[in-house]
This record gives sequence, structure tokens and C-alpha cells, in this order.
Amino acid sequence: MSKAEDIQILIVEDQPIIAEDIQSLLSTHGYKNLSVAYDYQTASDILHIRKPNFAILDINLGAGPSGLDLAELIHEKYNIPYIFLSSYDDDNTLAKAQEYGPYGYLVKPFQDRSLLTTIKIALSSFQKAKESTLLDRKKIEEKAVDKITDQEYKIIEQLANGLSYKQIAEANFTSINTVKFHTKNIYSKLNISGRASVVQFL
Repeated sequence: MSKAEDIQILIVEDQPIIAEDIQSLLSTHGYKNLSVAYDYQTASDILHIRKPNFAILDINLGAGPSGLDLAELIHEKYNIPYIFLSSYDDDNTLAKAQEYGPYGYLVKPFQDRSLLTTIKIALSSFQKAKESTLLDRKKIEEKAVDKITDQEYKIIEQLANGLSYKQIAEANFTSINTVKFHTKNIYSKLNISGRASVVQFL
């Protein structure tokens, strides 16, 4: 997925002008396999039929299901990397977005270069996460500043495999707040910040 022409991108944006601008920008930079959806249902159909391998999700899609709902669908069925777009950067919106484990978050209006860079980093991080399904616990513990517990190691694996906080909570029969607590401890012990940093660390 390193070449732009091999990447199929789904753009989900309820404002047609912004969607067209993103489509034009990406096309100019070599991304030719582009699909655009203005709502949840169309995006869901494209995911099912065209099988894109990357998605750009506007969080607010009007009156219907949101970009967060699409992120949940992607986690459940498609396992592809995605980034969020939003007009909001308040703590509540950011906290909600983080629960879904995106590979990037951009606040509108954003710079063209920021979007292009975020896509490249997201794709790279996702690829590294796929390659890290078999982790060497001993090496991780050697680099950690404190002992990694069994529960924390399990969550490290799940983070590396792209699971959202919600999915990790369900897999471990615990709450999202507990997952967040463990994740905070993991970041501290590994001296890193964020999901992308986990992948780079590994």
C-alpha cells in the first residue's frame, strides 16, 4: 500500500464542496482510486462493494449516523486504517474520537500538506501494526521503564492490531475507562504517547 495508485480511499464528508476539494487534492497527488460518500449509508455500501483500504471520515454527517458510527462499522467488518475530520477540537469530541482508535485527527479547515502527511503516516502506522502481530514481550519489557503486566501486554497487542478502546474493553470484559487507565500506564512505562507511537516503539 505504499504507492498512491494502489490505495483506494473512501472520502466521507457531508459537505459536497469540501468532499470535492479533498478528492481534487488527492487526485493531484497520485491517489486515483477515490470514492466519495455524503452519508453513512452510501459509505457503508461503498465499503461493502468497493472494498477501499483507507477512509477519511467526517465525524459530523448531519442528522443520520455519524463518522464515529462508521468507524465502529470499519472495526467490526473491514479492518482498514482511517482518520477523522472535524470542525471541532474540544476535549469532549477528541475524547470520543480517541475511543475509536483512529490513525489521525484533523480539524477543519486544514492545510493540504497536513492531510497528505496524515494519510501517509496513518498508512505507515497501520502497515507496521499488521507486521507486529507477533510481538516479542521480552524486548518490550527490556525497553520499558517499569514491569509490563499480563493485562497491559494483552492491551499492547490489541492496540498494535488496530482495535478501538471499545473493542478492547469488550474483548477483556471490562470498561472503556479501565482500558484508558491501562493504556495511560502503558504509555508511561514505554515513555511514548498515542497509538502511532506504540507501533513505532514496537
